[in-house]
Amino acid sequence: MKKAELNEILKLKKEVKQLSQKLQELNYGDDETVVSDKVRGSMSEYPYSARSFNLVGLEQMSDKCIQKRNEIGKKISDKYYELNCRINKAYDYILGIDDSEIRQILQYKYIDGLSSEEIGEYLGWTSRTIERRLEKWYKSCR
Repeated sequence: MKKAELNEILKLKKEVKQLSQKLQELNYGDDETVVSDKVRGSMSEYPYSARSFNLVGLEQMSDKCIQKRNEIGKKISDKYYELNCRINKAYDYILGIDDSEIRQILQYKYIDGLSSEEIGEYLGWTSRTIERRLEKWYKSCR
């Protein structure tokens, strides 16, 4: 696996999270949608002061709207699955590395998103030692 592919893991994880939220927002699979409106009125008793009221409810979606929403949901779901496969491939690659130190460094760096300084604190090394070990490992992989 190339360094660029490893660098992409954190970005993919963020995108997967966004896609998951988008699927929840779409209520993928439901046939109702939340609608809201704001109206102005007055209190029913004296001093009859004007105020705004928020109304929220459920509305039955049309077949065309449901179909379009489901098409979008399917595309998002497919992309979510594809990105998860790429992330899992990277996890498998990292977990398949025999050298425990390198495996830990790669997990902290590319899966957890830690800096060299933070990794060094966990492992008891300097950030420069972390960077040198990674450089040496990258060169040995070529």
